[in-house]
Amino acid sequence: MPSYAYSALDANGQPITGEVAADGQSEAIAILADKSVFVTDIAAVGQFRPAKGKKTSLALGLPFRRHLRPRSRTAMLRQLATALQAGLPLLSALRVVHEQAESGALRSLMGQLAESVQAGQPLSDAMAEHPREFSQLESSMVRVGETAGALDEVMGYICDFAERDVEVREKIRSAAAYPAFVLALAVVSIVVIVTLILPRVIASVTEAVGSAALPGPTRFLLAVSEFSRAYWWLAVIIMAIGIWAFRAWLKLPRGRLAFDTFKLHLPLLGPAIRRIAVARFARTLGTLSAAGIQILEALHVLRDTLGNEALAQKVDEAAAGITQGQSIAEPLRLTGQFPPLLIQVIAMGEKTGRLDDLLLKTADAYEKETAAAIARVMTVLPAIMIVMLALVVAFILAAVLLPIVEMQTALPGI
Repeated sequence: MPSYAYSALDANGQPITGEVAADGQSEAIAILADKSVFVTDIAAVGQFRPAKGKKTSLALGLPFRRHLRPRSRTAMLRQLATALQAGLPLLSALRVVHEQAESGALRSLMGQLAESVQAGQPLSDAMAEHPREFSQLESSMVRVGETAGALDEVMGYICDFAERDVEVREKIRSAAAYPAFVLALAVVSIVVIVTLILPRVIASVTEAVGSAALPGPTRFLLAVSEFSRAYWWLAVIIMAIGIWAFRAWLKLPRGRLAFDTFKLHLPLLGPAIRRIAVARFARTLGTLSAAGIQILEALHVLRDTLGNEALAQKVDEAAAGITQGQSIAEPLRLTGQFPPLLIQVIAMGEKTGRLDDLLLKTADAYEKETAAAIARVMTVLPAIMIVMLALVVAFILAAVLLPIVEMQTALPGI
């Protein structure tokens, strides 16, 4: 039977090395795991090369750690949950994930979490110090898990929620790829036509009939072309100032509220945005309820996960109604922003004591409807963009052809 040399962490999180006999590498890892030894490096005897010069501080890493990719973050959460559910102490679990991290960003993050926990800080507080990687929702759920002594179970809920959220976001991103391509192609085509092709075509016509005899559409398009070529830098500055002003306005509470309200009333995008928010509301509330978080705290946490301030303020109104002794369903119904099915499910969950289970099942149904709604929007949107592009190109062609037609009619024998 072959032997394998390994580096690992014991149940106390201390590094150890040794050898184990097994029929294969997977079996060797399983044997060590049964002994509460978690492998960080393993190879056949004679091929094993222990890492040298490892950093003593777990938090050492890149001076400016980049934002974790969503898939890497969910994989890290799943590894941490698996280690905790296997019975590993929290500090040891953090160190195991740190040792197995494939990127410097993740290694640095897990090192900082491990050092904070080793210094006596709760994991929830350590996570709250990294708002770019961990949301308020996740920090609050971990805090409840620490208080109830069920951190491993709560981490499982967090993983399930994070994985579903990433899946929905990736579907939206994939669906938006083609409309974005069509829009970019339209912008590039119009810029090339207006700045490069159009001036050369109109120049010959202008020499024959004079600029005063040009039709209105041609003069307008020629003015746009000349301005874009001579003052492109001014157009760039105006666009940059406009984008900056718009983003600054969005940071204001009234600006964000007005823009989010406007988005809900868009003909095609509005219903899809509302479905996405409702599905996220149902899944988040169900997940928080299953984790044992009180409804008022859950509503306070989930308001910021909806992605729409107009709906978030309605959740605040519902929370205010609950503090006055009302049920959950009635204040939500009075807001007029949530579908009747969701209200009925919440009312039934309150009566039967199965609020979390019913909400999670409802979230599954709404996510399927959301995927279908997004698919419809992303199917219609490129067609609308193509029609708009065709109208712009038709206007350009008309502006070019009108003076040619007039010149031919004005000059006999042509």
